[in-house]
Amino acid sequence: MPFVEPPDLSTLRDLSGSRHRARPIVWGQAISLLGDYISYVTMPLFMVHLTGRGLDLGLTAAAETIPTLLFGFTAGVFLDRFAIKPILVSSDILRATVFFLLALGAATDAALPWMVFLAAFVVGSLATFFNSGLEALLPSVIPEDHLVTVNSHLALARTTAFALGPALGGVLISVGGGFPVAFAVNAITFVISAMFLVGVRVRNRVRLEAGEPFLVSLRSGVGFLLRHPQLRWVTLGAAIVNLVFAPLEALLPLFIPEYLNADFTPPGFLEFLFADEALVGLFIGLQAAVGSALIFMGPRIAKRAHLGRMFVFGLILFGAGFLGMVFSGSFWGFIPAGIGVGGAGFTNIAIVTMRQRLAPPEMLGRVVAASRTISWSLIPLGAAIGGALADWVGILPVYLVGSAGVIVTAAVIFRTEVWSGPGLNARR
Repeated sequence: MPFVEPPDLSTLRDLSGSRHRARPIVWGQAISLLGDYISYVTMPLFMVHLTGRGLDLGLTAAAETIPTLLFGFTAGVFLDRFAIKPILVSSDILRATVFFLLALGAATDAALPWMVFLAAFVVGSLATFFNSGLEALLPSVIPEDHLVTVNSHLALARTTAFALGPALGGVLISVGGGFPVAFAVNAITFVISAMFLVGVRVRNRVRLEAGEPFLVSLRSGVGFLLRHPQLRWVTLGAAIVNLVFAPLEALLPLFIPEYLNADFTPPGFLEFLFADEALVGLFIGLQAAVGSALIFMGPRIAKRAHLGRMFVFGLILFGAGFLGMVFSGSFWGFIPAGIGVGGAGFTNIAIVTMRQRLAPPEMLGRVVAASRTISWSLIPLGAAIGGALADWVGILPVYLVGSAGVIVTAAVIFRTEVWSGPGLNARR
């Protein structure tokens, strides 16, 4: 009888404990992200309702993302010095308050464009601390070998919410109570996320000495990021992609009705899904559903794949998918667009896991925040310029150039250490 080695019980217990500790984070984020993607369509559609200008759509996107540039670097120092969980819970509660106030303004017809800009800026500022903090918190909640699995689950939660949230948002606006209800639902999801986070157990983590000068701490985190070839290139690549893709994302509420109308007659009981704002939400939801099917394979791919090459391959799928959407010229463009969403998910899994594994524990918050800040730094510029160009030359050229720009970026990154350096896959 051949000898069968018994399972490593400590490893099994560790895996079980990791899943238990990660569950509140994954479920809390799944619910919170559902609210985020409801507002993904409701906030720009609300601006369309107020002004109808492409420039205002771009400025709304810019207002939500520019706080990353303003506060991202300093957020990293705070995250390395203080307990992260209270920062995350407070961010969720404050974001819930903003959306409750926005719901009240919409319900009383008191909301003005500048209020939407302000709400977007405040929510974006809080998200700067929350998103970097959540990424930096994970290594102190679960072991390193399980990071790629949890990051994949979070990416899947994101795309699943992307599949459901926009469609739900469009329906809420059309037949479910309008903008006030949609904003209130988003606020409630932040409250639920905060409740889940309260139950997360955090292991001891290495913190930055409070006596170190602030600027010295800041420079050391940014310096490590810029000196490390793989982290430097994935961060730069993400920044360029965000620059060229930001207007594509911001202009979807205008692009879909103009270029991707349904070329078929839906059954009578489904007509409400293809009417007005609901059509925008349905298209975005369907493209995310296709992307979710791809990202469902993320954990298996990431455990075996070279993470740097997964990043490059994801960029190629990302750009090619949205280029295919443009050339489709019909509602069925949600299929190639969904492939693009799946590619974006692969890219996100790769870059998040690389940051968590390559950064020293004592400066993880600074490295993560610095990388996210640089990656997001060009989104406000891209969104604003893209919105203005859409008003000037039309939406279609903006989509063509943006999609092709993502593919060109992948070709450049292909020739760097991201492709040729260590793989950092889970099975090391």
